[in-house]
Amino acid sequence: MIAFVKGLLHDSGTDQAVVDVNGLGFEINIHQRAINRLPSPGQPVMLYTHLAVSENEFRLYGFLDQGELELFRLLLSVSGIGAKAALNVLGTMDPAQFYKAIASQDEKALLRIPGVGKKMAQRLMFELKDKVAAELALTPLDTEPALPINEAIEALEALGYSRSEVFPELLELNNQGQLGQNVAENVKLVLKSKAQRMKK
Repeated sequence: MIAFVKGLLHDSGTDQAVVDVNGLGFEINIHQRAINRLPSPGQPVMLYTHLAVSENEFRLYGFLDQGELELFRLLLSVSGIGAKAALNVLGTMDPAQFYKAIASQDEKALLRIPGVGKKMAQRLMFELKDKVAAELALTPLDTEPALPINEAIEALEALGYSRSEVFPELLELNNQGQLGQNVAENVKLVLKSKAQRMKK
């Protein structure tokens, strides 16, 4: 109904911004990372918005880019996840980080989000895994080919890497048929792949 709000930033607080659109002030709920990226009061700002309608009120939720709005709406599709929890996710992770955490089933990363406990983290991973796989153009892995990936992840975690850091390289190497049964060799391939990415 309201795709975006564009005007001058009037004021911002811990979880809200007021945007002046030709003398009309729109109160918009936003997440913490967005608060930190807002311009100074009086400067132009545009927020992509989602209008939530309940029996008692209308609430606008705002985002600095379309990708965040899409993730917010995806999170609202998960049972038990409301707008507040969805904002907490976006206030902690950007969309790419969240998608990687879901794709790699990185429960530890999700538990760092305020208000997300073990049950909610597991629900997010279960309900969004297929949707995120489609988002990232990934195909769900069968149990057998996933075994070298899981073993390599455990070895890399022992070296201090998180699942979400190494999963994209492992998945790509697996899809290319480069992963074997030797864990040490697979770890070397991942580290080499990460080093090449950093050089680009």
